Amino acid sequence: MKVAQITSVYVSVPPKTYGGTERIVYYLCRQLNRRGHQVELFASGDSQVDCALHSVVAVASQDDPHSTFYLEKEFDARNVYNLYRQADRFDVIHAHWPTTVPYFSNFTRTPTLVTYAYIEKELHEYYRRHFPRCVPVCVSNAQRKMLGDESLPVVYNGLDLDEIAFNGEPEDFFIIVGRMTPEKGIAQAIRIAKRAGVKLKIVGHVTSHLPWSVDYFCKEVKPQVDGVQIQYIERLSYHDTVALMGRAKGFLFPLQWDEPFGLVVIESMAAGTPVIAYARGSMPELIKNDESGFLVDNEDEMAAMCGEIEKLDRARCRAWVAEHFSIEAMVTGYERLYQVVVCGRAG
Repeated sequence: MKVAQITSVYVSVPPKTYGGTERIVYYLCRQLNRRGHQVELFASGDSQVDCALHSVVAVASQDDPHSTFYLEKEFDARNVYNLYRQADRFDVIHAHWPTTVPYFSNFTRTPTLVTYAYIEKELHEYYRRHFPRCVPVCVSNAQRKMLGDESLPVVYNGLDLDEIAFNGEPEDFFIIVGRMTPEKGIAQAIRIAKRAGVKLKIVGHVTSHLPWSVDYFCKEVKPQVDGVQIQYIERLSYHDTVALMGRAKGFLFPLQWDEPFGLVVIESMAAGTPVIAYARGSMPELIKNDESGFLVDNEDEMAAMCGEIEKLDRARCRAWVAEHFSIEAMVTGYERLYQVVVCGRAG
């Protein structure tokens, strides 16, 4: 099957530091290629994949000092146009939100799948009304429920466990990894760590592309970083990030929104580190309570569970991920959807 994969030009594939969607795209390109499909990727020119690459920018806009918010939007649209002007060469197009592919999908007979890494209900409903050739895919049952559309297919994100080393002997600190934005709960994690009397390492990129990211960091996070109990690391490579997660005693995730998936959660558990998270969004699907982590309702409960984290079997955390979130299961899930939409291709 000839498959086009497309993602934003904002981050390279795979990401140089940390990026969930782009790593999933990397896995898909690699595994589909190994399964005998002809895969072509439409992304930034500095992407490193073992398939044909089409690009309209040499460097991902996140890493280009000359890029601006306006240029990024322009080149993202141009990236999509570059694909759809040759869309008929492919059996199926697989897009990863937030690309604007739905607006092009009606201009070709080639069906389009869109994986909703995240999307608002209003946008989903608009897509459903206006773009019948565009097939949305959710990343969790919780996301499907949030969108109010039980007919949507679900394919969980998966991991290549060969890329994540298991650590059965953690050090005496907790960790949180995520974008430096309010919904990730980094300020709350600091407060919880202080209440529990534990050390916390924070890994989170501050981006000037999101003005609220800078403001949030300067007002809510930076003043609490003392370099001893609360430590901050802005950038690490992917492998250094998952290695650091594996060294942690536990992962704190006091989300301030209903996360549709949360790749970092399964990465942490794959490294052997259990996660303490609020029981909202996809967290009850990703975490097996009292086995691969703890699901709690408030800061008091999360602080209390910091003292219980060593009771959990770290090997079982990794086994849980292997059983439920493998890269093989993810790719097989998408292969089945490709077959469905290709067989139902309109005349």
